[in-house]
This record gives sequence, C-alpha cells and structure tokens, in this order.
Amino acid sequence: MMEEHKNELTGSFALNALGDSERDEVLQQAEASEAVRDEIDALQETAALLGLSAEPVEPPARVKANIMAAIRNTPQLPPVQTEAGEPAEPVAETPPAEPAAEGAPGNPPSQSHEPTATAPAAGKTSQRMFALAAGVLLIASGVLTGVVVNQNAQQERLEQQLSALNDKQAELTKILTATDVKSKTQRMDDGARVTLAYSAAEGMMAVTTEGLPTLPSDKGYELWLISDTGAVSAGMVDGTNTDGMVMVSGPMEGVTHFGITVEPATGSPAPTTEPIMVQAL
Repeated sequence: MMEEHKNELTGSFALNALGDSERDEVLQQAEASEAVRDEIDALQETAALLGLSAEPVEPPARVKANIMAAIRNTPQLPPVQTEAGEPAEPVAETPPAEPAAEGAPGNPPSQSHEPTATAPAAGKTSQRMFALAAGVLLIASGVLTGVVVNQNAQQERLEQQLSALNDKQAELTKILTATDVKSKTQRMDDGARVTLAYSAAEGMMAVTTEGLPTLPSDKGYELWLISDTGAVSAGMVDGTNTDGMVMVSGPMEGVTHFGITVEPATGSPAPTTEPIMVQAL
C-alpha cells in the first residue's frame, strides 16, 4: 500500500500538482531513497519533454517584410494647407486693436474688397487627398489579403498542433497520476537514451527517445510490447527525426518487456532484426 501511495505522489510531483505537505513528504522520501530520486528524475524528464515533442511554429518573415514594404512604397498624404497656402500653425492670440479713425496718418481710407476665391483650391486639395487615400487603401488591401491567407494557413496548422499537444498532455497526465505508474530509463552504448513512463492499469505508455542515430528515409524504429505470446507493435519512431515522444495505448497485462528494432518506415507485423534495446518492465 505504501508503494502505491509513493508512486502516486511521485507522478503528481513531476507535474507540480502537490500541496506543500505532500511535496515535503516526497522530498523526504527522495533524500532517503535513491530509487525514489531516480523515479522522480525520469518522470520529470518525461513531463518536460512533452513540450519539446511538438514542432515550434513561427510566423513567416514575409509578413513583416510585406507590411514594411507597403509602408515604404505608399505615397504619404501632404501636410494640411490653410486657405493662404501655408501649413497650418497655431497663432498666438493678441488683444484686439482699437479701431483707428478713418483718414488718420498711416491709415488709408477703408476700401471695399471682394472675398478671395479659395473654394476651388480647397476642392482640388480634397480631391487629391481622397485620391491618395484610395491608392493607399488599394495597396494595403492587396498586401493584407496575402497576409491574411498566409496567417489563416499558419493558424490552421497551429491549431492542429495545439490540439495534438493537448491530447498528448492529457494522456501523459493520466499516466503520471496513475497509482501504478512506473518509469524506466536505458542509456545505450552510443549515448542514446530511451525513457519509459507507463501504467498497466491505464493501458498507456509514454516512450521518450533522445539521441537515436538517424536512419535513411525508408527505415524507422519500431516499438514492441513483448509478452510470453510474442511481440506486438506499439508504434513507430521516425528514423529521420528521432528525438521526441510517442504515446502507446493498449492492454498491457502480461507484458514483461519493451523493445526497439530497426524496420521499414511503414513498419513490420513482427520484428525482422535484432533489437537495439530490450527493457524489462
């Protein structure tokens, strides 16, 4: 009973899902037991590698380049003009001058002037501004159309990857919080490492691979669940992209070992080569 409780706590510890008292209990067990420390390290590594198992998505560089090019190549609107043709500037207020007597020195008799015809000039300025604005909108709409199409495709791929990552995270959480969770790590002679976190009760296993040699495109690493009745395929690891995590699900009653062989990229119904690793469960 104590073993099950310890396993349950170490899985939750790896997910940072414990309160202070339970966390202290696990840390005390880890200080007293090397096996507990190894189990915690393996489970934490498995949980951390979940985030690395999804390919990062970056917005295409052309999005920024297209927008900056549109700004650089689009004619800018001219400064707003006053009726006199000068740029509008704030004018300081001055007290009104006292009206001078008509005929006084320096003040010729008042004369009647017709209003200056400014309406046509203002109309031409408005037309030019509207034309420039229309040109800006036309160029911007073309650029933004391309940006939107590219962003929609990127968004769709990102949503698919996030959905797959969420599914994988839910499965991993199920494994690590199972009462019978176990973890095994095997390092091979060439430095490659394979970590297993599994629960027979849940019928699930997370297989994390790191440093496996790259294979030709027509080859892959096939995973096997081995029992007294033989080996059952548990999935493939891409031979050209060997670092990552594979989730395995299915009945695990009677399974005693886990193995990996090199097979055709499409997989084999049974092992055809000597296993590169076999791990007792």
